[in-house]
Amino acid sequence: MQEEVSQKSMAFIVQTGKMTGKVFLQAIQKYLALDRQRKQLNAREKALHPAYKGRMSIREMMKERSGLANIEIHDEHIHDFERIARRYGIEYAIKKERDKTAPHYLVFFRGRDTDILQTAFSEFVKKRLKIQERPSLREKLQKLKLQHKDRAARVPERVQRKEIVR
Repeated sequence: MQEEVSQKSMAFIVQTGKMTGKVFLQAIQKYLALDRQRKQLNAREKALHPAYKGRMSIREMMKERSGLANIEIHDEHIHDFERIARRYGIEYAIKKERDKTAPHYLVFFRGRDTDILQTAFSEFVKKRLKIQERPSLREKLQKLKLQHKDRAARVPERVQRKEIVR
């Protein structure tokens, strides 16, 4: 088992009349040429489209020597902001302030992402306000219970007895 893990093997399928060392050598050379070409294409693709990193550490962001800006978020539901930031493709770092009593976060981002971040932050604020405005599930249940009691009081007694008998 250990030998299988430590060694790699390849399978070549070559269509030939007679398998000689020369044919085998040509198959290996063709494979290596295709592998080099694939690696070059991948390197070109990475250069054209740098990888989106999303959430990063502050050190990683500072390594790139770009100006950092930050905003404060006083909400315990920071994961909602993270979801929106990923949707917009923003590279950011979050630091929680420990000396504050309420949840207090600093979101660091690159200076060039300011416009995109403002759009994402406004969407985050709208979403949080919408959640806060809607009534809680317990309040809805209380209202439904009251409505049910009112309906039960309006049902004639004769109908109630029929339902109990069934």
